[in-house]
Amino acid sequence: MLKAFFKDPLFHFMVIAAVLFVTYDLRNDDADIDQQVINVSSGRVEQLHQRFVKVWQRTPTQQEMDSLINRYVLDEIYAREARSMGLDENDSVIRKRLRQKLEFMMQDISTAKPPEQDVLQAFFQQHQDNYRLEDSYSFQQVFISDDQEPDQVNRWLEQQQQRITKGLEPEGHSSLLPANLVNHGAGHIARQFGDNFAQALSSSPIEQWYGPIESGYGKHFVYIEDVQPGTLPALADIKDKVIADWRYQKDQDFQDKFEQELLKRYQINVDMSMLLAGE
Repeated sequence: MLKAFFKDPLFHFMVIAAVLFVTYDLRNDDADIDQQVINVSSGRVEQLHQRFVKVWQRTPTQQEMDSLINRYVLDEIYAREARSMGLDENDSVIRKRLRQKLEFMMQDISTAKPPEQDVLQAFFQQHQDNYRLEDSYSFQQVFISDDQEPDQVNRWLEQQQQRITKGLEPEGHSSLLPANLVNHGAGHIARQFGDNFAQALSSSPIEQWYGPIESGYGKHFVYIEDVQPGTLPALADIKDKVIADWRYQKDQDFQDKFEQELLKRYQINVDMSMLLAGE
């Protein structure tokens, strides 16, 4: 159990946080001495250089490099002066940015180590419905426009039902919608005809004319030629996506756990008197 505790990402975060706090305290001991000193390290200069190259796709001139360094120094000076005046206090933008940086740090810690194969396999099995391929359909459709009087629409529909009963194909109105679709997934069909149409296909009979089915354009008679049930792909085929989903889930679980630990360290007092007085 002790071994498992030391492997817990939350333990790792607490250790790193402790180191950061100690470092901060040590630096603040000399704050009065060094507050007027700004050191631009070689690593920072290289970072500014690489950032320029990435944006402009060329090496900066000496004048441009001097300008980048000067801008960085002024940013640092402005930040220090603003903090010394207390301008960082009670600022929602700064507060959100600090929270965001801490969340990014937690994400780096929670998923620093890639998942073992058995862990990834278990996650894949547990969430396999998210990776199952959707059913695909091959069908014909005849479009019936409802851009006319309801009585006319109903008469037209009755005539087509009679044709189907006689073993004939229904007749419809011209449209820009495709008359035939081959091996298209339910999602693609929903985007083209609407959710109601796609859902109706799942309960429609095969190899016979059926309808009318509502869409976002009007009504349709459909003839489903083939249905291919959705299958679950092998983990190896979608490993990158599963790992990304695992990382996201791990981040969420870690953040929830970390926030619960943080809440235990604080006493929360909420004064609702003003709100209740207004009721």
